[in-house]
Amino acid sequence: EEKMTEYQLLNLMYQGFIQNGMFFVAMVLLTWLGFRMARNVYENPNTNMGGKVFTSIFCLFVGFFFYSTNQIGAGVLVSYTTQLVEIGAESGNRLQAIIDSPGGPGSAMQTAFNIFIVIFQLALVWGKKS
Repeated sequence: EEKMTEYQLLNLMYQGFIQNGMFFVAMVLLTWLGFRMARNVYENPNTNMGGKVFTSIFCLFVGFFFYSTNQIGAGVLVSYTTQLVEIGAESGNRLQAIIDSPGGPGSAMQTAFNIFIVIFQLALVWGKKS
């Protein structure tokens, strides 16, 4: 069985990150749109129930897909880092530090931030303007 080289593993990892990065940009744009929609609902006290429900569903979907994007990025990082460590590549040890970081891809801190964003949006949708 032929093992991949450090260069090949890093190249494949970065290709995975390019695709994941494009999804991340889309999620940022959709999150911004969710905040715009939530603010419009908040600013208009006459928004009907359908508008509030559909805006909430949109924000929940975007939050879930953003979470999934973070988890996919973490999966790519962990998978290739494990392989790099197994072949003794020094880059694997450096990448392990990112995995161990509290704010690294797919970390509990990123998950908490995703949840915070959705709660913030839903608070705008369902809160009363004073």
